[in-house]
Amino acid sequence: MALTLAEAKKHSTNIQERAIITELAAGQLLSVMPFREIPGGGHFWRREESLGDVGFRAFNDTYTESYGSTKQQSEALRLFGGDIKVDKAIVDLEGGEARAYQIQSKTRAMRLAWEGLFINGDANSTANEFDGLARRIQSGSSQYFTNGVGNINLDKLDEAIDSVDAQGGSKYLVMSKSARRALSKIARANGQIDIERTAFGYQQMVYAGLPVLELDRDHLNVAILDSDPTDQDIYVVSFGNDLLTGIQNGGPQVRDLGEDTAAPVLTTRVEWYCGMALINGRAAARLNGVNANASL
Repeated sequence: MALTLAEAKKHSTNIQERAIITELAAGQLLSVMPFREIPGGGHFWRREESLGDVGFRAFNDTYTESYGSTKQQSEALRLFGGDIKVDKAIVDLEGGEARAYQIQSKTRAMRLAWEGLFINGDANSTANEFDGLARRIQSGSSQYFTNGVGNINLDKLDEAIDSVDAQGGSKYLVMSKSARRALSKIARANGQIDIERTAFGYQQMVYAGLPVLELDRDHLNVAILDSDPTDQDIYVVSFGNDLLTGIQNGGPQVRDLGEDTAAPVLTTRVEWYCGMALINGRAAARLNGVNANASL
């Protein structure tokens, strides 16, 4: 059963790990995306490709024989994290807070990096990372929609929304802040948006019943979705155990490695064996070519 990080935190007894999970779940994406606990170093499943035929038969007749088809799929876990080294003298003079701040800063960088990889991850260019949605949903796919010239085409956005299976999961829109402002301006006129408050107390826009998740910049201060506001994507996703889910083995870990023998520094390692799996191929869709700066 896939759990969000906030839910998983309730089962952790390690204070440091609970603090790490809290920081990771502070972003809009990782606060709602579930993570499926898997054994070993990867997840293997069969994705349904087609169903067998059905029909009617007459008395003393037979049914036409047919079978559903499936295709083997797999996702490997990735080793994600970093080391934090703090001079022992700083800890002695300034206290443990100096080290705690560096751990929190590293975790914040992990969260922002994960948000970037969720969209732009590319295992072909960086072998140790997982593929993001941009790599998984490309032109020619049934889940790829072209917005056309101009600002957000609500008809095309609704097509993308309808193409995504929910099956008991939760649908969301994922977009940049500039795209969210454009959508708000267009949809406000006909009453298609609402404002709700999240579990963390933040206001969140809702379009056609779907909460909007905003992605801004990654840990290197690079725009995730709107490096070019005139040509960007909006994604529709459905999170769930058998839909689009994160995968992990053991959850985020914090390990105190003590003082380095080669230098007077205290080393802490934050590591997470994680990845992302698109279990159902129709659990995500992409609306391409949105110009958030176009006039209405």
